[in-house]
Amino acid sequence: MKNLKRTRYHTMSSCNNSTAPAYNLKVHNVVDNNLQGKVFEMLETDDLHYEFGELISEFNCENDYKWQAGFNGRSGGYLVLYKGGKKSSHKSICENCGQRNFTSVKETGNLCGNCGQDARVDRLLYDTFVLAGKAIADGDVPADVLKAFRKLAVSIVKTAEWFAKNIDGLTHRAHLVHNNRLEGVKVESLAYPIRESNRRL
Repeated sequence: MKNLKRTRYHTMSSCNNSTAPAYNLKVHNVVDNNLQGKVFEMLETDDLHYEFGELISEFNCENDYKWQAGFNGRSGGYLVLYKGGKKSSHKSICENCGQRNFTSVKETGNLCGNCGQDARVDRLLYDTFVLAGKAIADGDVPADVLKAFRKLAVSIVKTAEWFAKNIDGLTHRAHLVHNNRLEGVKVESLAYPIRESNRRL
C-alpha cells in the first residue's frame, strides 16, 4: 500500500467552493504497482464493491450517521467525509412482507394492510441523510472521527489489495474461506456478475 495523504475535495464540483476532508483512493495513487492490474480486474465485480460498502456502512453507523463517508468524483476515486444524520420515519414493520407503517401496532393493531397477515411489529425505523454540499473544515471534525476516517481509507485499500493477492480470477472461494463462511461446504467456484467499467476503489 502506498502512503495515504488526506486532502480536500470539492463536494459539488467546485461550483459552490465547498470542500470537505477526503482521500484520493484512485488505484494508481494507493495500490502497490504490482497489484494494480489485479485490483482493476476485481473492481469489475460486485463483490469488492460490496466489501467497500460494508466498511463504509460500519463507519457511518459507528458515528451515528452524524459523520458519513462516501465515494465522490467523476470516476468515484475520492473517499469524502460528509455531515449527516438520521430521522425517525416508520413506527412498525410487517415481518411477513416488509411493509413499513407510520403508525405503531399499539395504535392500529398488527394486521398488515399490504399482505393481510397479523405480522406487524413495533420497530422504530430511521431514514439517514447526507448534507452533501456542505463545507466541512478540518477543525470542525472531532479528532476521533478524522482518525476513524483515515482508518476507513486504509481498510478500503487493504481490502482491495487482499482481494488482488488472494482471489484467483473471478473465483470467490478464497474470500469465503477468509471470512469463515464455508463451514464444511465445498465450493468449487462462483461466477461474479460483471459491472460496467469502474476504475475506482
